[in-house]
Amino acid sequence: MRRHRWPALVPPADRGLRVHPPTPIVAEKDLDLELSAVTAYTSGLLLQLAMRVTGIRADFARYETRPLTDPNDWSARWSDLSVQVRADDLDGPADALHRSEPPTGESGPYRATPSYWIGAYPRTGKLTVTTSWTEIGLHRTSIIVALGPSPFSTASESGAGR
Repeated sequence: MRRHRWPALVPPADRGLRVHPPTPIVAEKDLDLELSAVTAYTSGLLLQLAMRVTGIRADFARYETRPLTDPNDWSARWSDLSVQVRADDLDGPADALHRSEPPTGESGPYRATPSYWIGAYPRTGKLTVTTSWTEIGLHRTSIIVALGPSPFSTASESGAGR
């Protein structure tokens, strides 16, 4: 297994092909997280997640993702949803393209719709996606995403974008 970081890259301008339906990752009383779409491109995959948090956990999420511009903020640190992706022999953290939606004030639900670029279609046709955010009580959870063979004949054999 090789360690790899999946950088936050913008997907290609051409239209991709949806290859996986929405899949729940976590469904708790005050936290829902789902893999809302997986879109294949000739050069890789775009994973789209959707998270909705309510109650005290939403307050924690807003605090953890606040801007760090206040010089009087003694705890100038933040955290966010952590996503790890394993594709074939590459395993590592994925950087989000879009962290969260604009805040809706100091109360109410916290929503985030991050996207992650995976620069290769797995030859095995499977991905393992692991999520966590311990600061708001989201424990490490993994799902296996069965994609099947690449819809693009060269994507799975070229290793492009690795």
